[in-house]
Amino acid sequence: MIKAILLGLVAVFGMLDGRWFGIAMLDRPLVMCTLVGVVMGDIRAGILIGATLELVFLGVINIGAATPPDIVTSSVIASAFAISSGKGTEVALALAMPIAVLAQSLLILVRVGNSYFQHKAEVYASKGESHKVAITHIQPIVLYAASMFIPVFLCIYFGEDIVNSILKFIPDKVIDGLQIAAGLMPALGFAMLINMMISKRLIPYFMLGFLIAAYLKLDLIAVALIAICIAFIVNQCMDNHGDNNGSNINENGIEVL
Repeated sequence: MIKAILLGLVAVFGMLDGRWFGIAMLDRPLVMCTLVGVVMGDIRAGILIGATLELVFLGVINIGAATPPDIVTSSVIASAFAISSGKGTEVALALAMPIAVLAQSLLILVRVGNSYFQHKAEVYASKGESHKVAITHIQPIVLYAASMFIPVFLCIYFGEDIVNSILKFIPDKVIDGLQIAAGLMPALGFAMLINMMISKRLIPYFMLGFLIAAYLKLDLIAVALIAICIAFIVNQCMDNHGDNNGSNINENGIEVL
């Protein structure tokens, strides 16, 4: 009961990101699964599962009025079942996407219901009742919180034994295949990131980082610190170049040769 309540509150916390907390990336699988690991008493497993699911949901972002798969509910439920069953990332991979799609349908219903409060806010605004307009901005959050807390609570409280029973009927070959997929996901995730950010200007920095790691045998923290120093140096050079260009402009805005 206590774990089900705490995990439901974790899901609510993730829901608030992007609504009350701004976009702080607190709803990402890495954060959600780590918090689940804290509640379940296995932080290491939570971080590993979160890193794997992060690569699965790498391109899932909320743009405009579109409703993406619910990564918050999916991350919490999938990681909780994966930790409790002791099967690790392969179970999380098997459960994550189906749960995300089902929870997405629930979020669509919540958004349809929230449209009622939007019309109420317009009526209150036309009457100049600003305090009631403020209340109509709080009520949708309650529906969002319920759409996160209730499914997580019910799944954790009633569904753990059912999920464990289902896992016993999954063939070992399927579990082994998912485990291999979990090992490939980091490579796929890095490939997707490089494909999005690579350019002629960035290739030298990428190759420099690779050479530093390969030949100097430095760890990622050291490579990252070197990259930060290089970024500061490049930024200062660009600022100095801009100052030099601006020094040739007189007070009338005319460039002096």
